Amino acid sequence: MRKEISFWFLTTALIFNAAFHSLNAQSAYEELKKSAETEVTPPVPNPSPVLKAGEYGPSSKARKDWKEASALYSSKNFSAGSEQKFDLEGNSAVILQGFHWYADNYWFHPPGGWWGVLAGKAGEVGEAGFDFIWFPPVSRGSYYPTEWYDLDSQWGKKEKLLEAVQAMKTAGVRPIADIILNHRNGTKDWADFTSPDWPTTAVVKDDEWQSPMKSQNYDEGQGDWGCRDLDHKNEQVREDAKIFLRWLRYTIGFEGWRYDMVKGYQPGRVSEYNSASSPSFSVGEYYDTNRQLLVSWVDGTSGASTVFDFTTRYNLVAAVESERYDLLNDGGKPSGVIGWWPAKAVTFVENHDTSPRDENFITNAPAEYKTQRLMGYAYILTHPGTPSVFWPHFFDWGAAYKAKIQALIDLRKSAGITASSPVQVLAGQNELYAAMITGNGKYLVLKLGKNWGWEPGKGWKMETSGERYAVWSQDIRK
Repeated sequence: MRKEISFWFLTTALIFNAAFHSLNAQSAYEELKKSAETEVTPPVPNPSPVLKAGEYGPSSKARKDWKEASALYSSKNFSAGSEQKFDLEGNSAVILQGFHWYADNYWFHPPGGWWGVLAGKAGEVGEAGFDFIWFPPVSRGSYYPTEWYDLDSQWGKKEKLLEAVQAMKTAGVRPIADIILNHRNGTKDWADFTSPDWPTTAVVKDDEWQSPMKSQNYDEGQGDWGCRDLDHKNEQVREDAKIFLRWLRYTIGFEGWRYDMVKGYQPGRVSEYNSASSPSFSVGEYYDTNRQLLVSWVDGTSGASTVFDFTTRYNLVAAVESERYDLLNDGGKPSGVIGWWPAKAVTFVENHDTSPRDENFITNAPAEYKTQRLMGYAYILTHPGTPSVFWPHFFDWGAAYKAKIQALIDLRKSAGITASSPVQVLAGQNELYAAMITGNGKYLVLKLGKNWGWEPGKGWKMETSGERYAVWSQDIRK
């Protein structure tokens, strides 16, 4: 029985490789004979399979874009040069996550798709003071991409994406693309990679896909069971990743990257990909609450990227839910990455991964949940790091809620709070958190919790407040 299973997988692998990747037929045939221990007649694959109604084959538009991108942006023909990085330590930058799980066309059907929504909101996003907007993955398949260059996705059509990118840039907002390099799916099957075309040796040896025609290299990091894990030691994979990033950067118009699932490959790869594509900003999703691991990942990129501060997010949510603010205090410094390396930390209250997976939650979120998240915004928008605001919190929870977040954004910018602003925790105990943050123009004091009696003292002006939070300011005398 085991030989029959092995033979079936080998035959399937031979079909894929002969049909899509033009591997040496004689060597594959010899390996098949050796493994099967019998004479076999290899099947003759159809190089251009006839698709049935509803089946999705390689996109002709995607293949055209891939060929053009390869000619324009190969490492032989193109050098990105040095790009001026966005100065996070000199600016009060704020990011908007420009989507949520239920914004794609599986759930939501606006004219023009989600890209049309982004284009229509671009002016409002710019006026609100957002410096960056994080777009969802642009390729077909989204977080489980198939053809990288097929931009007719569940988020909308390619032409609408181009309109959204340009609308944001016109509004003074830098668009960030969500980049999925750890894993990929085939066009119609497990590993029939097209646009860019790859052999199955692009898949790491220890991927769960059962085929002998994989790489001899093991995965550099954590695997993903929903897709084929890619071999970043493979020069073709890395070169095509660089070409794709350059195409997104210089043809589509993105200005930065949000690297998905960076636990899956060495952090030095991010440094390499950034050097090849010159983004003005990048952030890695290293999903872990251990801040030493987060800081070590940034160090592994040679400081080329920021990282999402999951430590701060989970400590913050736990603190506001339990009123135990000792969770935010580490010897007078914040307990997250912002307490160690704030210039490299991207803070957030919620995102598409941490928000409840319920299509009705955005409209039916409990009042206490909303209160606690607004307290979270009071924290991240007054503290160092680069804060990120979640789209539904800003646009879908009503005008009053939006105004509260807007007031905090405005205060951050007027006070000159940056990614590296100094912060001193004044109190971190049950029912009370207080901290003083030094901006370029003002000192701010934030209070969280049910302790209504605490105030910073004379000389402080109340700037904004809400349920269980308040922020005061004082001019810096020079």
